[in-house]
Amino acid sequence: MNTKFKRHRQQLEKMRKELLDQMDVTEGLLEHQGLREATQELSVIDNHPADIASENYERAKDISLHKKNGLILRKVDEALEKIDLGLYGVCKNCGKTIPDDRLDAVPYAEFCIHCKRKAEGPPHDYPRPIEELRPMSPFARSYMGDKDYTGYDGEDAWQDVAQYNKLNQVYYEETKDENDETNGAVEDTDRISNEEYRDQLPD
Repeated sequence: MNTKFKRHRQQLEKMRKELLDQMDVTEGLLEHQGLREATQELSVIDNHPADIASENYERAKDISLHKKNGLILRKVDEALEKIDLGLYGVCKNCGKTIPDDRLDAVPYAEFCIHCKRKAEGPPHDYPRPIEELRPMSPFARSYMGDKDYTGYDGEDAWQDVAQYNKLNQVYYEETKDENDETNGAVEDTDRISNEEYRDQLPD
């Protein structure tokens, strides 16, 4: 047995025990196929929709954490096996020695910090969620004010929505000269009021 990484072996064995204890609590969680079995109720129809949503959320969270613990447990077992084989503390990518500081923080680390950062890619300074960079128009942010674009863009959509924002505590600006009576009109005939229509009828 390799005694070089005795401290890390103790860390890994402690982590393994904690993971197994957590997974024992959630044992049988993945066997439940439906919400009724998970909540152990005869029916969920009589429950308030918010209660069902809460149960659904908690169940999904528990399943996610259970799977995550399973993945970490597998990495911990691999690290313990590497200690026995004398391969522990070596980066899987570049083959260099992983520093002790990194192994103290993540005892099951497979990569050195340089290779891990390279695999994760460069950090972004985009102020909005990165998911917003992927969707294309019309789902993406489509403000084209700084470009020579004459089509319907995000600014036009905001102006259309702003017409209906009449809350006193919210700032808004009028974007069109039309009055409230013309809002929602599809054709010119929709703008004729009932009184104007009655005035046109013969007596």
